[in-house]
Amino acid sequence: MIQIGSLLVSFDQRSVQQNGISLRIGARAFDILEVLYRANGAILSKDDIMDAVWPGLIVEENRLQVHIAALRKLFGVDRDLIKTVPGRGYLLVGRGTQAAEARPQAAPAPQSASLPPLVSPLIGRDAEIEQVIDQLDQGPVTTVVGAGGIGKTALALHVANGMRCRHGRSVCFVELARVSSNEAVLTILADALKLPVEDAQRCPDALYDALAALECLLVLDNAEHVIDVVAQLVEALVARNSLVRVLVTSREALHIRAESVLRLEPLRVPENGLAADAMLGYSAIELFLCRARSLATDCVADEKSIALAADICRRLDGLPLAIELAAARVATLGVEGVASRLDHQLDLLTGGLRSALPRHQTLRATFEWSYALLDAPSRILFRRLGCFTGTFTFDAVCAVATEPGMSIAVVVSSLGELTTKSLLNVEFHGPIATYRLTKSTRAYAMEKLRDEGEVHVIAARHVGYMKKRIEEHGLIRAEGRRAGADLNSRLSLDDARNAYDWAFSENGDPAQGVALAGALVGTLLDASLVHECCERARHALDVLDTLPAGWVDVFCEMRLCAAYASTLTCVGGNVETAMSLWQRVLRLAQAARDDAFVTRALCGLWHTSLTSADIHASIRYATRIQQAAEHSESRWQQLLAGAMLAISLHGFGEHEQARERLEFAVTELGKSGSGDSSCGTMGVDPLVLCNGTLARIAWLHGKPALAMQLMQISLDPVRRDMLEPSLSHLLATVAVPIALQCGDLQAASRYLALLRSQVATHRFAIWEDYAECLSVQIDLQSGGEASVLARLEPALQRLVARGFRRMTAPFVVSWAEALARARRFTEASAKLDDAIRHGETHGEHCFLPELLRARGWVELQHAHALDGAAHEARAHCEAQATHLLNAAMTLANEHGAVTWKLRAALDLATHFIERDDAGEATALVAQFDGLLDMNSQAPDIRRLDALRRRLNETDTASTRVSATPVTAADNDSRESPATVTAGRPRTGWPAVASLSPGGHPGRRFQHD
Repeated sequence: MIQIGSLLVSFDQRSVQQNGISLRIGARAFDILEVLYRANGAILSKDDIMDAVWPGLIVEENRLQVHIAALRKLFGVDRDLIKTVPGRGYLLVGRGTQAAEARPQAAPAPQSASLPPLVSPLIGRDAEIEQVIDQLDQGPVTTVVGAGGIGKTALALHVANGMRCRHGRSVCFVELARVSSNEAVLTILADALKLPVEDAQRCPDALYDALAALECLLVLDNAEHVIDVVAQLVEALVARNSLVRVLVTSREALHIRAESVLRLEPLRVPENGLAADAMLGYSAIELFLCRARSLATDCVADEKSIALAADICRRLDGLPLAIELAAARVATLGVEGVASRLDHQLDLLTGGLRSALPRHQTLRATFEWSYALLDAPSRILFRRLGCFTGTFTFDAVCAVATEPGMSIAVVVSSLGELTTKSLLNVEFHGPIATYRLTKSTRAYAMEKLRDEGEVHVIAARHVGYMKKRIEEHGLIRAEGRRAGADLNSRLSLDDARNAYDWAFSENGDPAQGVALAGALVGTLLDASLVHECCERARHALDVLDTLPAGWVDVFCEMRLCAAYASTLTCVGGNVETAMSLWQRVLRLAQAARDDAFVTRALCGLWHTSLTSADIHASIRYATRIQQAAEHSESRWQQLLAGAMLAISLHGFGEHEQARERLEFAVTELGKSGSGDSSCGTMGVDPLVLCNGTLARIAWLHGKPALAMQLMQISLDPVRRDMLEPSLSHLLATVAVPIALQCGDLQAASRYLALLRSQVATHRFAIWEDYAECLSVQIDLQSGGEASVLARLEPALQRLVARGFRRMTAPFVVSWAEALARARRFTEASAKLDDAIRHGETHGEHCFLPELLRARGWVELQHAHALDGAAHEARAHCEAQATHLLNAAMTLANEHGAVTWKLRAALDLATHFIERDDAGEATALVAQFDGLLDMNSQAPDIRRLDALRRRLNETDTASTRVSATPVTAADNDSRESPATVTAGRPRTGWPAVASLSPGGHPGRRFQHD
């Protein structure tokens, strides 16, 4: 019991007596009395008292005044023991004396009144509290080890309180932060035990014996700076009494025999992409919100703010002190303001609780405390390690952070010192050790590096080292996937980014930056970081063009140009720019006599030609690649060259020849494995192009079930660790269109949703517009025609403006048909005419039958609109339509494109039925008997089935099938599909033979 004035107070039992009578006192008033008592006569501000008594809550000042008044009333005549200091706060005059009946006969037992107020609640540490209590139940000494600001002291207080409540054990809490010598440690311990200081310093054994005789929990807080003294003291205590219990907090362990160690880890932080509700279950978020809302009750309430809070906690590595300091700034800056300023966290994270130790009131002060404890070599190494953003190895340390004269023994010792003092984290992957600084620790190390003027030297070393390691071994990717199995030879991608950013900064080294970029871009592309690869390659090329000749080697220039060109079109760049970049690579490679890069440039030119729908050019480049491959010993390159030529032939309309070549290539490529990737650097996996093209050919052959099967197979070559840009290309040009045209709207919608997700994630402007066009087509097939022009027209125009025409002809058809339905026939015809001319000029014959069909359909719609008007104008439109539809069928038949032929036949048959010529309609559809799977849900086959049923319901006389097709002589206003040939001229339209420069569009392509 403690006597304060006329009151006897037991802080253990939370009771107050006066003249042997127990008095009633409110819980908050009792807490205030305890806080004032522990202050040892010091003045406490109102904020100090409220933070201790109402932690984490916003409390009005008058509540404190009410409880102070209640305490003074309780003291009665001694009310003046609690004094008000104007403008400063309150103090308790005299700490009181220990009541006679409570004094031990032997050594003075420390009271639990020496335990500072609890910081409650302690978030996210329940398991650790229980673990430490269990360890103290089983052994005499437990040391809680961790970095500064990790929450060691708070944990020790809660453990001590748990021991007191659970076992009735008294607590002697000793704060060692302000001591710096053996004598000072003895002095503070003697003061805690109420022993004469002179006796303790003169005879330490008496102090040890007094402590050993007590059945209390001795808590030694913040022992790292006197760790040797504390280790000797604790070891002496345990030797005298094995029942003694000691809890130590320190940034390093005592390393004594009786010690158990608990390394305190950061609070749990949520991963990226979690829902707000899921984030709230993480201890770091809970602490941030608790602290922030204690200062601003209405902050961090919406999902965006919670996501920002999660990002803040991640960037602070779950460090409780840093999180609390950041949360305290929310009331002033808001969550977004705090998040945007975390790059300057050492300046931002200040303003801790006034009751906290000085080194816990700012993040910088916390690190200053640890840094001061290091020896000179460890300080040098520590600040130089600040150049590493992610994980790094011992080799990296030696290459970047050491001096030539520094011995390996010193490096090993310094790394051990940094790890021991919780400034450096070490992780083991089997036998391999990797190191890492937390973001906050790194920020402090970089500050010290700047103070010493070493930034440029160390950063330049870092850039050179990163370039060398990337070229030799690759990197650990940011997502945690590894480019290879040898972890010891891998470094973090974040480190490479950091080195790149410094090299191109104001005080960096641009020549080194360009060299590093040349090594880095390949890794970025391998990691599916297409947009980042494009931006970094572009910037490096811009800088390279300003450097004197010879500063950067030609191979670096070729790598940068190739990376930029292969990613440019995906992110929305101009196709012509990509073509010029590949031409630049080709010139450089030929001058350097580098056959591998020549092939790589030709592959890029081939792929870019396909992107611009210039099939003639793609065939030329594919032929050159095949010729080069014939002189190569690589079977993979030979097969790949053949496959590339086959893909071009498909674009040329030679579907059957393309199918034969592709099936052979895919089979043989599968047998030969992944092979040489030199031709696979055009941005899309070659096998993806092969399988996707086979699926499209199957659909054109009128085999929708096979097309769907091949479309699914085409997904297999897409590697899960290298998704982009292959996945988006496959989804956009194969998966969604094939599923849509085969009648599986659900699959098409699923693939479109995935495409849009990938596009948004990777910022692919090209595929964003392409996805919008596909979305319009899905809506049209679902029966929705509203806003077709408003959505389709701008997206398609943006694609064409960038020079992107690959597989866009179906969108042009949809656009023209929408214009025709809006009775804008002239515009519709002009759009189709432009697409047909482009196909004729550049050899994109694959879509010519469908474009001709659409052109004929527009003429039919125009004729319908003229119904009742001038007979000659209507007859002219019908004649044009019949001619175009017959031409479409003839060309489709020569290409083997059954689907294109079917569409044209259905349009023409429908026209015949409307003209009461059911016989000709029957003759048209009869040619597909037994050719198609009538159970398919493909829209074209469903339409054929509906048309047949309509014909069957027609009058028998008008539906009799004629064995002889109708000729042009039977009807002057139309032409029979049997008599229209590809070479027949049509009014106002170039002969179909002109669709292919140099010969018939359906000719067999003879490459051999």
